[in-house]
Amino acid sequence: MAEDKFADEMLSDDELDQIAGGTYNQTTDDNMFLYEYGLVDVVVCDSSKDVDAGWAKAGITCVTKPFSDNQYFIGGKSISRNEAYDIVKSKFKKIRNVEDAGLQFCVPDS
Repeated sequence: MAEDKFADEMLSDDELDQIAGGTYNQTTDDNMFLYEYGLVDVVVCDSSKDVDAGWAKAGITCVTKPFSDNQYFIGGKSISRNEAYDIVKSKFKKIRNVEDAGLQFCVPDS
């Protein structure tokens, strides 16, 4: 069957994380995720520096890229986005929900 033919060619979530997504949307999603764990103070922000600073609070270096996938590192070792999310979930308690906060916008960097 067609499903069997492609079963061996399916990518895992970690593999997809390395090739799909990225850009502005990925940084915005990271911002909302980090907000829920208290690592950034705004719900929606187009400022990469705020997202990078939020990841740094969790011990993760993030290189945000406007036209490519963000990159995540711990101790100079590259990790997947899913791994970065799992680290935050294991080290921090979720303290708020994006939906409950309403929309907050930051002023774009000049």
